[in-house]
Amino acid sequence: MWKRLLVFGPPVLALVLLAAWWATQRTGVVSGVPTRDDTFLTNPYAVLVMIGYAVVLGLSGSRPRESLMLLMVLVGAQLLFWPARFSQSSWVGYLILLPLPAVLSRSVPAVARARTSVLLRITSVAIGTLLTIPALSVSGRWGLVNGQPWGVDVAVNAFTWVVICVAATAVSWRTGRAHQVREAELTATVLPVAVPESVGDLSTREREIFALVADGRSNADIAQAAFISEATVKTHVSNILAKLGLSSRSELIAFAYRTGLVAPFRSP
Repeated sequence: MWKRLLVFGPPVLALVLLAAWWATQRTGVVSGVPTRDDTFLTNPYAVLVMIGYAVVLGLSGSRPRESLMLLMVLVGAQLLFWPARFSQSSWVGYLILLPLPAVLSRSVPAVARARTSVLLRITSVAIGTLLTIPALSVSGRWGLVNGQPWGVDVAVNAFTWVVICVAATAVSWRTGRAHQVREAELTATVLPVAVPESVGDLSTREREIFALVADGRSNADIAQAAFISEATVKTHVSNILAKLGLSSRSELIAFAYRTGLVAPFRSP
């Protein structure tokens, strides 16, 4: 059920958030290219970026890698092209990205979670500065080409929004991870309390992997449930087989059920 929700949920949510944003901003859209003096107008470039962000969220559950790459491209485009940036009145457009870390934390492979988390935090810093520092944009009247001087007010405002954006990203990411942990706890196979001496040399982690292998899980499924990489799973399985004197996963499964060592458990 959760896998299906990851595929179909983000596109629906993206469409709802995009429609809500358009409902609040459609009266302020101008047809021409605004200058930096037009700080309270939304333009066609910003609308296209907003649609792009909706696509980013829509893809995040089924194609996390492509979603993250498109996010990097769109944020880079906003940094380099002033008319593509949202005005101060439409900063709420960035709220469409708020659920993104939560979805990606559940959909990216285990080996890519740390890298994805770092990239999302870097992006949140860029968004915070896009909201507050006009001098970041290369194009426009007061872009980096001309160099707008920094002031105390600009610095304080920028720091505040960067902190807010990074914190929101962290909370969203942890929310997704927390749901995944609870899901894994409900669906994982568990060992009984009494463990025979024949497996007494297995570590706590090896006992967990042992139970998942005995349940017929693939390395990919075990990596997802245990929050480790597939390479780490292979290492654990090899160590378990060596300690138990077994030669294959099939022998491990036969051994587990022959001795009554594991008992499948599923949530009701």
